[in-house]
Amino acid sequence: MGFSSLVIKQIYDTSTDNLVEDFFEPLLRKSKTYDRGVGFFSSGWLKVNSKGFSEFASNGGHARWVTSPILTEKDWENMCLGNEARQNELLYSILSDSIIDLQNSLAHDELSALAWLIADNIIDFKLALPRNQLSGEFHDKFGIFTDAEENKVAFSGSYNDSIQGLRNYESITAFCSWDESSRAIVEAEQLRFNKLWQDEDPNVRVFDIPQSIKNKIINLRKTPRPYERVNTQADSFVTLPNPVHPSIPINLSIRDYQEEAVKAWFDNSTLGFFEMATGTGKTITSLLAAIRFYELHQKIALVITCPYKHLVDQWEDEVRKFNFLPIKAYEAFSAWSNDLGNKIMAYNHDDIDHLCVITTNTTFMTDRFHSLIKKINGPTMLIADEAHHFGSEKSKLFFPENIHSRLALSATPNRWFDEEGTAALTNYFGKTVYSFPLNRAIEEGFLTQYSYYPIPVNLTEIEMETYSDLTSKIVPLFVKKNKSETEEKRLTSLLLKRADVLKNAENKIVELKKVLLTIEKLDHAIFYCAPAQREKILQILGIEKRIRTHQFTYREDNNLRQDILTQFDSGFIQAIVAIKCLDEGVDVPSSRMAFFLANSTNPREFVQRRGRVLRRSEGKTSASLYDFLTIPPLSSKENDYDLTRSILRKELSRFDEFAKNSLTYHSAYDVIWEIARSFDLLDF
Repeated sequence: MGFSSLVIKQIYDTSTDNLVEDFFEPLLRKSKTYDRGVGFFSSGWLKVNSKGFSEFASNGGHARWVTSPILTEKDWENMCLGNEARQNELLYSILSDSIIDLQNSLAHDELSALAWLIADNIIDFKLALPRNQLSGEFHDKFGIFTDAEENKVAFSGSYNDSIQGLRNYESITAFCSWDESSRAIVEAEQLRFNKLWQDEDPNVRVFDIPQSIKNKIINLRKTPRPYERVNTQADSFVTLPNPVHPSIPINLSIRDYQEEAVKAWFDNSTLGFFEMATGTGKTITSLLAAIRFYELHQKIALVITCPYKHLVDQWEDEVRKFNFLPIKAYEAFSAWSNDLGNKIMAYNHDDIDHLCVITTNTTFMTDRFHSLIKKINGPTMLIADEAHHFGSEKSKLFFPENIHSRLALSATPNRWFDEEGTAALTNYFGKTVYSFPLNRAIEEGFLTQYSYYPIPVNLTEIEMETYSDLTSKIVPLFVKKNKSETEEKRLTSLLLKRADVLKNAENKIVELKKVLLTIEKLDHAIFYCAPAQREKILQILGIEKRIRTHQFTYREDNNLRQDILTQFDSGFIQAIVAIKCLDEGVDVPSSRMAFFLANSTNPREFVQRRGRVLRRSEGKTSASLYDFLTIPPLSSKENDYDLTRSILRKELSRFDEFAKNSLTYHSAYDVIWEIARSFDLLDF
């Protein structure tokens, strides 16, 4: 049972009540969360509340304290120790071994218990410092208990969280959420605490631990008196040493071309693109550049932006190998802004020699993120992964001009049908300073060889009629100059509908069945398809062919996706049916076959898809690519003919890119030659 089983008075005071036994202990035993805003905190409070708090912890409770930065030196050290133990497994293990009985530890060694509680995420602390309209100390005293049934008890009064507070005459007033007359007060107090915790009060700055290390933020209290003011001119200056410095992993084998790329970037005044084929190590090469940058300046603020959340997580794994301690900035602003702000302040004051933040392009292009990044003073480097996603009208507004060292990564840096956006990228990041093309990557063994099989697919009569009808509507809009906004939207809509006719061509399924009959053993295969094809392909593979298959779409969460990829690597799942989600940033090196049924004329898309399949893997000697080329109808009408030829030319552009680097170069061209001749496109 929750708070409803307790008798809770409205007012408690130290003259007539035992605040520990009558108030805190009963509520702690029943609570799942405890939020506390208090002017002074001492670990002695944990000691006197050991019974209630040990049960609170054993019940899975979580407490959050916002308190004044006036602390004892021991409390400060153990707060920092607990935070460090969250990242340091050895330190965590030592702490956990020392806590045999939490209640006894709280009663006899509250400092060790404090560190343990922080390390185990039972307690979180933040330190509050008034600002703007306020110039004194954080001197509030209120709290909110919440039970498993979401009942709340809020309280406020003169009592501080210290042993001394129990010796003074102190009082608190309690408010219960199930009491109609008190509900509004409880809700207001909860909102007020949340506002403080998220650093959203304009007149109170709230800092995380252990980044709050400046002497103006931390005042070490030298006496046990809770109201003792510390002379800020004589405040102790506390610094936390950087435990590590950025460095190259000992077991990393650096390739000659990676050093060449880094040198080319430095020779171009630390500006430029690495245009490197998927699988050649763009990430490692860029981090090698970051280490060289750090070695040159003895400092680095490293900002990394990438298009997707899963790429942020992948980058985090990589940068940690180089001894960076990254902040991931892609969830709610309140989840990372304090940490980043504190790190920037410490970096600007030379208290730390490096910081690293990894974010998504979406967060990067926000005023809040931009306002923090522009505060960085000192050597700063920006890495833009899959940089072709930049260059949009919005992104250009957020190119940080205070970052002068910029490195863009992309296998396909040009933006498709966006010359202006491509120019914006080049103007900001600079030219391509190093290129490592696919043919070299294959020749030198960084990517696997592959065979390419083009599969021509003709439209049905109905599809040809639909295609022709859409073309007749497209042509007048296409050739018209000075189109209105409405006409532009209509043209785009018509082009997408016609593209869908090609992508979803009925005969693709017919041709797929024929191809599958020629394959003796199908495993580690990826089928790239359009949404409308997904069910048909799953049925063919799973039901008709008895092939262990799973879809890979936006419907699967990250955990399920990882399970799918793990089982695919092991060979248990023989085929994956994918809709776009494997285009960028998802490694499937074990894949040996790829079937391209949803054709794309965008080089970025089909190059990325091919790159997924060409990555090297144990036991893999080659890969096979099956490309279903939809052939549009040949029209005798001049406008129709010219437009259809331009579309087929783009389709053949993908064919040429795939064929020229393949083991089956000549046989692939034999398949397509007659089609190209009939459209007078032998020069494609």
